[in-house]
Amino acid sequence: MAQGRRIKSPEGNPFERGKQVRFQFEGRSLQGYDHEPLAVALMAAGVRVFGRSLKYHRPRGPVCLHGHCSGCLMRVNGVANIRTCETPCRSGMVVERQTGWPSAGLDFFRAVDLLSGERLDHHGMFTASSVLNRIAGYVVRKLSGLGAPPTADPQTPVPISRFSSDAVVIGAGAAGLSAAKTLSGCGHNVVLLEAEEHRGGRLLDGATQNGWERIRDFKEEIESVAGIEIHVKTPALAVYPGDTLQVVAGNEGKTFWISARRLIVCTGTYEQIPLFENNDLPGIFGPRAMDRLVCGYSVVPAEPVLVVGERDATLRLAGRLRELNVTLAGVVTTRTEGDALTSLKRKNVEIFQDRRIVRALGGKWLDRVELAHRSSEQSDLVLDCRACVVEAPPAPAYELAHHAGCRVSFSSQSGYLVQVNDEGQTTHGQIFAAGHIAGSDSVDAAAQSGERAGLACALSLKDDAQVRRRLESMQKG
Repeated sequence: MAQGRRIKSPEGNPFERGKQVRFQFEGRSLQGYDHEPLAVALMAAGVRVFGRSLKYHRPRGPVCLHGHCSGCLMRVNGVANIRTCETPCRSGMVVERQTGWPSAGLDFFRAVDLLSGERLDHHGMFTASSVLNRIAGYVVRKLSGLGAPPTADPQTPVPISRFSSDAVVIGAGAAGLSAAKTLSGCGHNVVLLEAEEHRGGRLLDGATQNGWERIRDFKEEIESVAGIEIHVKTPALAVYPGDTLQVVAGNEGKTFWISARRLIVCTGTYEQIPLFENNDLPGIFGPRAMDRLVCGYSVVPAEPVLVVGERDATLRLAGRLRELNVTLAGVVTTRTEGDALTSLKRKNVEIFQDRRIVRALGGKWLDRVELAHRSSEQSDLVLDCRACVVEAPPAPAYELAHHAGCRVSFSSQSGYLVQVNDEGQTTHGQIFAAGHIAGSDSVDAAAQSGERAGLACALSLKDDAQVRRRLESMQKG
């Protein structure tokens, strides 16, 4: 049985652990820490199944831990469909799973998945009889869904704050921080919006080289200049184009309606899981999810951990897990050289080269994986593991820019990217884009593209010879 455990927080960790608190989970009193997400506290306490899938009632658990998936949805204080990875743990909270009968842990409706073969076409069931077809449709609707309506009182409407700004930067990762700092340094007022509680984006990843130190540097630099208004836990909800851009954002306490002359979109990417059989089993995580869980919140969900990937960041994560005394089942990669791979070999991490996952096995939680050679469909190696970190190309979060009128392009390798020119300007003249949604493939490249977009945006607001020279120097470099 997989079992979570807490480890000592690494030095310099920006994710501070608050005071110890207790909350209620389906009649049990569990321990967590103030400020850490509920999902983290639940996994540390040994909760494995967070819910069930809509149709087949397959077990579900956290996958991304960045608010981009539905694996951690639960009922919190009477409100359904709360992302527990984004909800801070608080004393006295009442948390429940919301799907499955008689419970999500023991769900008899899982038989639908086990008995339905490849698929269940409920639209075509009992079509010979209209009465039976209507009954089947009714039953299917009863068995599916994401929980009952809220029993808590409706929240009090929050006030709306309307104001203007020279520019709005959406996303406080390496690109967004760099863009906001550059714009402010050029004398413009900037509003920086970040959906998560912490600024930094990929710089928050423990496997990013010097990431935590660079966040502190950014914080000091931004606080030393005037003109930047920062709102965390405030996702941008919509952008309305026009003579002046209208940006709508909101948090628990206020809704913002911002009239902006310019916009820089730095919304980053979504983590994905590659395709293989049973890739939806709880216990399978993206690299950034495992990084946030172990390096950030100091919780190991289960051991041993298998790491699968090719990128330096994924291999560095494996090395970081070994440094934190997390038991590894090994690393699966096609890489044959590189500093990150050499470092793993020095740490005596077992390497399985030129292989891929073809199947994950387990009941309510991952138990083992089957591997095959890249050129074969037949598995020839089974590895015991209770958690698996598996890498896939990230999907750019292009939607907000696209809805605002920016053109996007698709490639099979990078997904939908926002089209920009050499200065970071999109096809919508008032909107710029930087970072991974514009094609950056590393944190350093994202920071550089953010600075470049910030300079170009500043020039579009006011011509300045010194700013122009800086931008020309970056383009030549």
